[in-house]
Amino acid sequence: MSKVGIKTMAAKPAKHITQPSSGFDGFFQTAPKLENAFTDDAALRRVFSFYLPKQIRQDLEVDLLRFGSLVLQPSTLALTRDVENHPPTLRAHDTWGRRIDELSTSHGWKSLQEVGIAEGIVAIPYEDEYGTFSRVYQFLKSHMWTGSSAMVGCPSAMQDGAACLLKAQLSRMDLSAVEREVFERAYNHLTSRDPREAWTSGQWMTERTGGSDVRNTETQATFSPEFPDGSSTQDIDGSPLGPWSISGFKWFSSATDSAMAVMLARDPSGSISTFYTPMRRRLPSSLPDAVGTELNGIQIQRLKNKLGTKGVPTAELVLKGTRAYLIGEQGKGTKEISRILNVTRLHTAIGSVGHWGRGLAISRAFSLVRKANGHFLIDSPAHVRTLAEQHVEYHAMMHLAFFSAALTGASESAVPPGGAPSSNLFTRESASLLLRLVTPLAKALTTKAAIAGLAECMESLGGIGYLENEDILFNIARLYRDVNVNSIWEGTTNVMAHDVVRVLKGPGAPHVLNSVDTFICRATEQWKAGSLVDHADPAEALSSYWTRTKHTIESQEANELLHKGRDLMKDLGWIFCAALLGEDARSDSHATAAKIFRRYLASKVDCRSRSQSWKAEAEWDRRIVFGKFAGERPKL
Repeated sequence: MSKVGIKTMAAKPAKHITQPSSGFDGFFQTAPKLENAFTDDAALRRVFSFYLPKQIRQDLEVDLLRFGSLVLQPSTLALTRDVENHPPTLRAHDTWGRRIDELSTSHGWKSLQEVGIAEGIVAIPYEDEYGTFSRVYQFLKSHMWTGSSAMVGCPSAMQDGAACLLKAQLSRMDLSAVEREVFERAYNHLTSRDPREAWTSGQWMTERTGGSDVRNTETQATFSPEFPDGSSTQDIDGSPLGPWSISGFKWFSSATDSAMAVMLARDPSGSISTFYTPMRRRLPSSLPDAVGTELNGIQIQRLKNKLGTKGVPTAELVLKGTRAYLIGEQGKGTKEISRILNVTRLHTAIGSVGHWGRGLAISRAFSLVRKANGHFLIDSPAHVRTLAEQHVEYHAMMHLAFFSAALTGASESAVPPGGAPSSNLFTRESASLLLRLVTPLAKALTTKAAIAGLAECMESLGGIGYLENEDILFNIARLYRDVNVNSIWEGTTNVMAHDVVRVLKGPGAPHVLNSVDTFICRATEQWKAGSLVDHADPAEALSSYWTRTKHTIESQEANELLHKGRDLMKDLGWIFCAALLGEDARSDSHATAAKIFRRYLASKVDCRSRSQSWKAEAEWDRRIVFGKFAGERPKL
């Protein structure tokens, strides 16, 4: 090209047909719109229909629909944002050096606690309006609450566990009149829907020597019914403080703002016992102008700085003469506190799928408004395929968590379960046996699945998903940070594996295995004649897998099983989830539910349906995620 030509081109530069983008002009992404989870979350609707009888579903639908809207209201989300922006603080001393241990939590934290209390997140199963199904109702609300609650569900879980423990204590005939009065007052506070009256509870097990392994507990309890002169003798209700004096150190105490706590301590015999203690007590009457309260022999050493759960006031506590009451039989502390653990582990499982469900809702909503390569993400087969894989696993984990809730309700109720599509899978007697196995399984598997699932949800939004943005509704990073605690809290995954092996190799193991046998038989006996058969026999595939797993359990020693404990839990979890997904699909012959079941089954066994084209599979991906085939766009 000649020099003249070059000069001519330079003299006539190309012109852009649009203006450049700026901070105010150019493309701005349309915001996704989150829908009410009660109508938008297909897995939630499936468990609602599967674990509740028709009449109860009709009774509860209005309340659940209302609550699903409430958790997404701007006023609720403003409280969530306030918790994130204002973590708890501790003022250890006043200006003059006096120890005051003044713990402050945000307005949002207090207000969200009040919402949860008023909505019955803890009270529902104790009101017992729906009998054996009250637990399912409770956790349907808890599931929708989780994504907006800023982790106030943590003290709620311990509040529920403490109420369960005290309810069992109140059934004893050997309580003294004082013990009965104190426990009954505390129980009434724990189960109240009135935020002015309700108490939350702490749970103090972990010390520097270990968390789930409490054998080396250093905190000591001494029976000391005589009070030193001039000391306080009443709790904030005016009830007498307990005859035990406890001193020691607790390494992790969540919900340090609670009104009471249940803790473990070593008695003079060296055995570990469980104790109830009020967090605060009335100031000694000997003090001039004595009004108000003080901590009950407790010093807050410092607050913990954590990856997530920023609003939860987690602290280290020094106990010095903390007054308490013995709960249950002396020296049986681990057994007594297990009542709390069964409840809190169930809350952890439901909370995990609740977090994951919110993340998947954001991913679905984003797919409807975001374009890539000229197409909405909902029209990208690869994108929808990834979401479909997540939704299949989510459906399975939802069933595992809510099956645990159903078993809990059945084991607590004197009325045999009946009327729900799931009711034919267990009896009241078998529910208690299955619960021993399913609770640690659900806690372990849902937490790990939710952590991995929320990582996928973050990725599905690209860089936006990774941001700690001010728009709290779409902040998946917050959900991811918070859910990571669930695989650790109330026992790590390996601790859950240890509990599973102990159930399967302990004295009652034959009864537990027989209950699983019966469960599998009840779940699969009607499959062969139903709509679940497409090519291979799913009943035979599942039964054979269980037979092999059962042989492994029976033929190996406990230590050998524990060596691969996580693999064993995955196998057992898959067996329960496959059975539940299959029965759910059969209950109403729902085509998408049947497809989810077959895909889940094919993840472990060769039980594939007749081969379909990739386009046909992509259509099913879309239906699993959005409930629609191509051409049927969800409403924006």
